[in-house]
Amino acid sequence: MSDIHHVDVLIVGSGPSGTSTALHLVKSNPAWAKRITVLDKARHPREKLCGGGITHMGRNIISQLGLELEPNHFEIHEAQLTYRHKSYSFYGKPVFTIVRRDEFDHWLVQIAERHGVTVRQGEGVKQVTPHDDYIEVTTNQALFHAKTLVAADGSKSFVRRALKWGGESHVARLVEVLTPENAAITPEFQKRTAVFEFDQVTTANLQGYYWDFPSYVDQKPFMNRGLFDSRVQPRRPKANLKATLSHALADRERNLNDYTLKGHPIRWWDKNAQFAKPRVLLVGDAAGADPLMGEGISFALGYGKVAANAINYAFAHEDFSYANYRDLLLADPLFKQLNIRTWAAKIAYKSWPSWIRSFLWHVVGWGVKQTRWGNPEYVPIEPPQTNWTDSPQTLS
Repeated sequence: MSDIHHVDVLIVGSGPSGTSTALHLVKSNPAWAKRITVLDKARHPREKLCGGGITHMGRNIISQLGLELEPNHFEIHEAQLTYRHKSYSFYGKPVFTIVRRDEFDHWLVQIAERHGVTVRQGEGVKQVTPHDDYIEVTTNQALFHAKTLVAADGSKSFVRRALKWGGESHVARLVEVLTPENAAITPEFQKRTAVFEFDQVTTANLQGYYWDFPSYVDQKPFMNRGLFDSRVQPRRPKANLKATLSHALADRERNLNDYTLKGHPIRWWDKNAQFAKPRVLLVGDAAGADPLMGEGISFALGYGKVAANAINYAFAHEDFSYANYRDLLLADPLFKQLNIRTWAAKIAYKSWPSWIRSFLWHVVGWGVKQTRWGNPEYVPIEPPQTNWTDSPQTLS
């Protein structure tokens, strides 16, 4: 490892936030392709625990990159929210789209590589050392000096820990199983319905919901069933996720012991957090995802768009402080929604008396009916696809 690799932008992590950062840079100027290196300790396609939902916000970003969603996916036309046998539905064609993360992430990596971006798979970061003029990154194979380092390495971000980032630890929990299904007789497949059940907020101290997402794995129908626990109210007792999921599956005539239980943490968004240091940016789950519903993919893609703008500004002005990155995030419409969701999560998952929670649920139902999403025929409008040669977005 005596040779030093000098790169302008080193991205650690090749999930949606990392590849989105690279793709947005290349879209702004194709010359960026040769100036970017992406590292990932895993090799694609690799398993990634996730519900796999991409809302219209994420689909819009994919379209703005000039891409069509190619990996296998399943469009949801009804998102059914239930609490104590009272249900409300969001309709859309689609409301959101379900992908398998191993396929989706691999697809984005392949697109980045086709556009000339270097992606080094199976290469884990061992050390990160900041210097005035560069960030030194040591991997199990090489030594890099990067003018800018993008930490896209997830909720357990090694880069965050190596740089002793500090700040509060806002971490949600997620567990899931895959159950084989007969798509011909399963209503969720036939009606393209995803279920979000909030009963466990009251019965099991869950700060989130149980979900049923129909999906296909290797072209075979499976139900992705799981729990999201935001822990946005840290003083509330912790839910027993395994027991809670076991009860939810039993209600659906499934035995948890028959399936492989998997889980992982999700760092959630805090507008007051530190998102950058000199020459270093956080994106995706390393920065923070949605604490209300646990939505990650759409926001990960959005982080890439904002980070690319910040990087373009830094190199144009020779200012690598990234002091403007947090302001850019907070000004972006997508991340303004994250602020609203954080506020909503703290209200929704507070330990309310049952009558207040029932009242809040009626408010949710009223709100759904006031939106276009209450119309079963609603088709979300996606922006037209743009070509890679179109004028890039620039910072003012």
